Amino acid sequence: MTWHDLTVTPEEVQRSTYRLPGGGHTSRLLMTTRARTWRDLARHLSLPDLIAAGDHLVRIPRPDFEGRKRPWCSPATLRSVATGRYARKLRAAATDVRIGADSPKETMLRLAFIAAGLPEPQINVPLIGADGVRRHSPDLQWQDFGVCVEYEGERHNDEEQIQRDIRRARGVKAAGCVEIRLYKNDLSDECAEAVRMVRAELIERGWRPST
Repeated sequence: MTWHDLTVTPEEVQRSTYRLPGGGHTSRLLMTTRARTWRDLARHLSLPDLIAAGDHLVRIPRPDFEGRKRPWCSPATLRSVATGRYARKLRAAATDVRIGADSPKETMLRLAFIAAGLPEPQINVPLIGADGVRRHSPDLQWQDFGVCVEYEGERHNDEEQIQRDIRRARGVKAAGCVEIRLYKNDLSDECAEAVRMVRAELIERGWRPST
């Protein structure tokens, strides 16, 4: 099978059946696998966006909300398709893909922190304070320094979510950690304000830049 000057092997094609609303007609569609689609997108996406797409493919789903238990792809699968004209870009993206990000904003922040020379944060892993109690999983955190980051999207504006955020913040404080809450304006200028706040807090809590 050839599409847009790209050759697709049989293993990279999935079969899907759909039914048109209001009718009884069904039709088979030939579609490339998600990993192959990710590979093909290297031509069109920037490196950070390609990494964000890879993060989405390898993230562990939440069965209660998504109706699935397994990731769409494994990191090894993405590495295996890093071939062709954009192989170097794909290999670079696959190297920086991480399991755990729940949104492109989390990926954007993680990459900005690393680019600024900060330690790489953990992604959505349980917060465990000095008391040993296991709490919620912050978007990003540096356990060794007791610092975590939460990105507040628009969904955090409703009353019920606000109450959950307050309880979460109290739990972080009880664990002896500090929570940095970020919103979209902090992500402008390549996340400059977010980087500034996190760097200051990490230094306050004992981290020292290597240079």
